[in-house]
Amino acid sequence: MATTTSRPAVIDSNSGKLVAGTDQPFILALNLGEDLFDAILRCANDAKIKSASLSGLGTLDDVMLAYYNLDEKQYQEKLFPGMYELISLNGNIAILEDELFIHIHAAIGDENYRVFGGHVMSGIVGPACEITITPLGSHIQRGFDDRTGLKIMCPLV
Repeated sequence: MATTTSRPAVIDSNSGKLVAGTDQPFILALNLGEDLFDAILRCANDAKIKSASLSGLGTLDDVMLAYYNLDEKQYQEKLFPGMYELISLNGNIAILEDELFIHIHAAIGDENYRVFGGHVMSGIVGPACEITITPLGSHIQRGFDDRTGLKIMCPLV
């Protein structure tokens, strides 16, 4: 009979070592006031994750969303001040130039039930934010693409 090591299903951003080396999904429960990207990176580094899929929900404050203008090869950013429902967050963790790189898109909603979405540039965790991290078995590499001006995934050929 195989023996499995019990690991927590839910951790905070300072407990990544508790899931180090796991290939099982877990939930990262973020705390009020944490920087979204810093918290995910801290957890991923401590957990020794090199690539993963991300999904999430909760609330974010002072969210910076962006739209990529391909003609200008630059992001057009817009700050959404105040608290917003994090309706849906999707993204991934990959490696860019030997460092972890987080790519996130999200839909956020305001108190008038309007929804906004785009590439997430930054955000501060509101009262609750839960990120499901699904480690991947292989490393994902990103590299700069001259044609688009983006840091895109580099598929193995």
